[in-house]
Amino acid sequence: MKNKNRKMVWIFAAVLLIAAIVVFVLLNQSDSSKGIAYIQKQEKLKVDDIQDTLLKKKQAERKEAIAQGKLDVFSLVDDFVFYGDSRVMGYDVYGLLDVNRIFAGTGYTFKNVEEWDESLKNLNPSYVFISYGINDLGLKLDEVYEYGYDGLAKEKMNHILEIVPNAKIYLCSIIPCSPSVAQEHPAWANYKNYNEKLKKACSAIENCTYVDTAPLADEGNANIYSGDGIHFTKSFYTDWLNAIVDSMDN
Repeated sequence: MKNKNRKMVWIFAAVLLIAAIVVFVLLNQSDSSKGIAYIQKQEKLKVDDIQDTLLKKKQAERKEAIAQGKLDVFSLVDDFVFYGDSRVMGYDVYGLLDVNRIFAGTGYTFKNVEEWDESLKNLNPSYVFISYGINDLGLKLDEVYEYGYDGLAKEKMNHILEIVPNAKIYLCSIIPCSPSVAQEHPAWANYKNYNEKLKKACSAIENCTYVDTAPLADEGNANIYSGDGIHFTKSFYTDWLNAIVDSMDN
């Protein structure tokens, strides 16, 4: 009887040992999978950091080369069209970009997009740059248009993509005018609100990249304006286009 009890004890002990081993193995497998997942996550973070560092280095080197006259930023874009107002017309006025690819006019807003449909179809560009805003602000299109300024911008960009569905859109934020001009025309001072609307519209379109060009003006205090405080000097167009090219890297 005593031997039988002892045998039962050993069997019970063996079962407990096996159970403990199973639990240990399972826990180690769980910890191992978590550890592998953590390592993979860290490796991805490192790759992203490296890519970001390399991208910033590339952009800094390009900017320096442009500043030193070793690189012409205007030669970096060819298969494009550029929608906009009289500010965008400066690319043509100063002889910086192909006039046939400048879809702009004095007083133009997003509402003028359709005027260029035939030219857009013929050129069939890979890239579409857009920069409206000053006139849109003056006309208070966010209040006038039923679906707001973001609704208007989204509608017009989708219209463009119906004609060139494979194109990529680069939507520039509104660059503010000088403070003195904004004081005379309060509606133009509302550019930040409109830029949020543009960002919202762009985020709703898969092929759209928002290019935040507003900081180039330093709240309107940068030395980039011609005498009227609205339009730009020739030298500014280099920085403007370079900002667009930088966004194309991403």
